[in-house]
Amino acid sequence: MNIKVVRAFGYRLGFAWADEAGLAAVEGVLLPNWEIAQGQEADHWFELDNHFQVRDGQELLGPFSEPEQLRLRLQQQVQMRLTAEAREYLFVHAGVVVWKGAAVVFPGPSRAGKSSLVLELVRAGAQFWSDEFAVLDRQGLVHAYPRPLFQRLSKTRKQRWTPEQLGWCPGPPVPLGVVLMTRYVAGASWRPRQLSADETVEEIWKEVRYPSARADSRKWLSGVVEGAQRWKGARGEAAQVPPGLGWCL
Repeated sequence: MNIKVVRAFGYRLGFAWADEAGLAAVEGVLLPNWEIAQGQEADHWFELDNHFQVRDGQELLGPFSEPEQLRLRLQQQVQMRLTAEAREYLFVHAGVVVWKGAAVVFPGPSRAGKSSLVLELVRAGAQFWSDEFAVLDRQGLVHAYPRPLFQRLSKTRKQRWTPEQLGWCPGPPVPLGVVLMTRYVAGASWRPRQLSADETVEEIWKEVRYPSARADSRKWLSGVVEGAQRWKGARGEAAQVPPGLGWCL
């Protein structure tokens, strides 16, 4: 078995694999800002055998028929483990870009149009930060989660963008500047309204992963959003959101 241990958000993830398919799956889920840990001690282990199976702790998953299925399942298990166990960080399902040194976070469920909005804002000059999670620490800073972005072109076709293709580069966490609660509605006009801090927490709460695993997570989130701009509004095409976000910063 080959072994690698990485540190992500203070949590050590261990990977063991037996063949090239396992190596490809492991390399496909590691993010570029995760650090290789010293030694071979991990908080949790994932083991990939040569039968396209994944052992997540004591649970055996698979076999999977294709390498991409193996990678996707490993990615799901890694994200579930991190969001449950890296308890000094709060994980919010959201798209994130950085504009003028501050994070612009737009939480929402899958298929709410987050990827399209991330791409549009990056094209307008924002820095890519995440298409999956806004990762908040207790000081209110937003950490990058630079997973590749997949843009849906049709029901069966997707285009993959690496973080580097989107202009991501390593950097320190940034303060939260804007929370934007929005989703795509065909034909909608862009007329956002401001939210109170309490309203914003209510809106975001359903996108927080494993809040009960963090002490005072609701109070924590309230403190983070207090100093940010907070907006809500339906939008039509992503390009309708004014470039540069100067209207809300």
